[in-house]
Order: sequence, then structure tokens, then C-alpha cells
Amino acid sequence: MFLRSTVLASIVLVGCGESSPNEQAAKPAPVSPTPAAPSNDVFVSARPADAPGITEAKKSAKKGETVRFLGRIGGKKVSFIDGNAIFIAADPSLVSCELMGDEDHCSVPWDYCCEDGDALREGTATIQIVDGSGKPLRQSAKGMGGLDESKFVLVEGVVQDRNDEGVFIVNAKHIWVGGKPTRADHMGGSM
Repeated sequence: MFLRSTVLASIVLVGCGESSPNEQAAKPAPVSPTPAAPSNDVFVSARPADAPGITEAKKSAKKGETVRFLGRIGGKKVSFIDGNAIFIAADPSLVSCELMGDEDHCSVPWDYCCEDGDALREGTATIQIVDGSGKPLRQSAKGMGGLDESKFVLVEGVVQDRNDEGVFIVNAKHIWVGGKPTRADHMGGSM
């Protein structure tokens, strides 16, 4: 568990153009032995009632509790974990590279490399789509239910791990997938 939290924390904390020494070799803890599809009720088509952003949800969340929050897929250069149904989301109040400056402000639009490091640490979450035993499915979450970088997600799930250094891992029960924002409307796609 400690290794998994450490690996996921390093995934969340590395920014645009940076890489941690362990980024290439680090892999999450063992997952389900065979690929499986998420249960039919993980992805919902009707948007659930409004929810706070990730930053607000993290403030009072405790391990084992059910939480609900709104976020956007992204927060670092690699937002989806190859071979594991795990992705990173950032609070909608944070500004990704695609919403800043010129069109080519950064080569990774869903990164948040210009954001304050503390705000990013407080405003990111690691979301896992798990099997019946609570282990991440052995396939990328990218594309599942329409998941893609920069899209809004409203997630309801159980806090699997959290700490004061920014680790916030949630096992998703329900995920609503929205659209992508634009420079003109930073919340576009959230409804």
C-alpha cells in the first residue's frame, strides 16, 4: 500500500516538461489478473446533482468515506496509466495549459505546469475503476465511458487513501463524463 501511494503521489506531483527519476520504471501495485469491463453502472449518462470541486471535497474526506466531486481529467503530462484503469483529475478552479495564453502555450494542453504547486497538490485526485475485489481493472481507463484528457468528470466513490502530502485516491462507484472547456468558457462541458 505504501509503494502504491508513493507511486501515485509521484505521478500527481510531476509537472509539465518535468519527470521524476522513477517515472519510467514506477508501476502501480498489482491489479486484477485479467482485463475486465467496468460494471454497467460505473458510467452514468445523467449528470448527478452538483458537487464541490476536488479541493473542497479533499478538505474533509476521510479514508473509507464516500465522496463526490467535479474535476477535469489532467493535472500532469500523463493523466492515464497504461494497463491500469487509473487516471488523474484536477479541480476545475485550476487552469490547464490549454486555457492559458496562446494555442501553443504548452505541448501538453491538459497539463497544469503553470499552476502553483501547492494548489495543484491540494486540487488533484487519482481515480481508480476497480473490480469486485477493489483492485484497478487491468486496462487503461482512457476511452472508457468517453474518458479523455481535459474532459470534465463528476465522480462519486470511496476514498481508498489520502494524506496531507496530496495523495487522494478514490475508487469510483459512478462517473459522469462531460465535455471539454474552451478559453472563452472555462466551465463549458461541466454541465
